[in-house]
Amino acid sequence: MKLRLTTHPPDREEHKCLVLGFFSDERPPRGPCGLVDWRLNGLISREIRQAHIGGALQEKVVIPKPERINTEMLILFGGGPVTDLSYNRVYDAAYEMANTVDSLKLSDFSFDLPGEGRVLLSSSGMFEAMVAGFFDFLSGDVSKLEAMNICLVTAKERLPEIADGIARFNKNIRHHGAVDFSRMESYLAELS
Repeated sequence: MKLRLTTHPPDREEHKCLVLGFFSDERPPRGPCGLVDWRLNGLISREIRQAHIGGALQEKVVIPKPERINTEMLILFGGGPVTDLSYNRVYDAAYEMANTVDSLKLSDFSFDLPGEGRVLLSSSGMFEAMVAGFFDFLSGDVSKLEAMNICLVTAKERLPEIADGIARFNKNIRHHGAVDFSRMESYLAELS
């Protein structure tokens, strides 16, 4: 599993598949999902207002080839109430995101840290929980683990916490090099 990161807005970067979290108690969507909603002329907000989608826990919405953003597929992933977000819930969401991406036969996707900057959870802890969830799902099949390319979409001001999250993951999870952070680490080193 190879990880990289980008600090470009999610609507500007090219993605094979972009997975964004959204919450049942955030109206309109906020964070990267809010930016993408704006770029899509309020498509997500309209679907929420019409009660077609709601952000319920582990709700999945697939939007193929959305106009005005550079991705082949957008997946909105419900997180339930943002006020209930915990590291365990982040881990469970990541595990299910990896399952969803895998069931779509994709080996390349980008993700955000749901609620980043809007909840009391640290970005480093959320990153560790997300990567652990991805790793635990994918480690069931070594070929899938080796083939997966994942990109974190985050803000520049969060990079020190992401570096801490990498260190926490490496300390707490025995992955024996199966998770390759080298592209993230080289990017982080360039910014130092």
